[in-house]
Amino acid sequence: MYYAKKKAQSLGISVEDYLARQNTPVAPIVKEPVVISFDKVVKLDSINITDDMLSLNKTGQVIDTLFSYEGGIPVGTNIMCTGDPGVGKTTLLLHTLSNLQITNKNLKCLFICAEMSKIQMFKYTKRFPIFGTVETIFTSDYLDYNMKDVIEQLLQQGYDYILMDSMVEVLESVKEDSGMSQGQVEKWLIDLCVKNNEGRNDTNSFSSFLLIQQVTKAGVFVGSNKIKHITDAHLEMKREGEREGGGTYLMFTKNRNGQAGIKFSYQLSNNDIQYGILKEEEEEDVTGDFELNQ
Repeated sequence: MYYAKKKAQSLGISVEDYLARQNTPVAPIVKEPVVISFDKVVKLDSINITDDMLSLNKTGQVIDTLFSYEGGIPVGTNIMCTGDPGVGKTTLLLHTLSNLQITNKNLKCLFICAEMSKIQMFKYTKRFPIFGTVETIFTSDYLDYNMKDVIEQLLQQGYDYILMDSMVEVLESVKEDSGMSQGQVEKWLIDLCVKNNEGRNDTNSFSSFLLIQQVTKAGVFVGSNKIKHITDAHLEMKREGEREGGGTYLMFTKNRNGQAGIKFSYQLSNNDIQYGILKEEEEEDVTGDFELNQ
């Protein structure tokens, strides 16, 4: 009541009038609807898709058969990768990106490193020399700039395949630098991916994105479903318990370009990755065991 009296006195009105004003509902702001153009609503058979937009590139590794039915990573594709810490997400996808670059000399591949320092990556490159073939940006080198501008201007140059590690770190930097909300920064990333998927950059490259994202301790995806929906595939990397053999495996739980639900075992060595295929037995397996087909 003391606060009400002071406010009423400053406004030159009675306490009763001041309190009445506080209880008066505020009328909602009514905005006129924006006129929307629907010129992009077309028949499916009239969509302008060229052969270049339907191409793919191979890494030369066994994992090609998992990315698509044709064997390789399609252009203009967004692939989300999730997994527990330490399961090897960065190593496996950077290994994939490096082999793409080595096998296809004409490609422009980019690694956006937002989690590791130069020293850490130098150690990685000593272990996996092929990592040194990939053009890399360390976001820590550009802390004096707005990260939104850095990423946008860099991708405008045109890249074929882009590995972002991790998505959440890039979003947090853009959010902080630009004063965006979580919803706004997620929309920014979606628009960025779609723009480059469609080749709207300086070299008309139909960019594909490999997006590493974090998960909670319970293995739940961190972020909204908006980003999940723009991805063509969701790759999960997991470590099995001792009961299931204790190995590591990767599996597409969603894949619009290839098969899903097939487990590929993998093992990191000192300087390479070994792959095998884990296939469910034809008969019902009540123990949940799998047989390994090399």
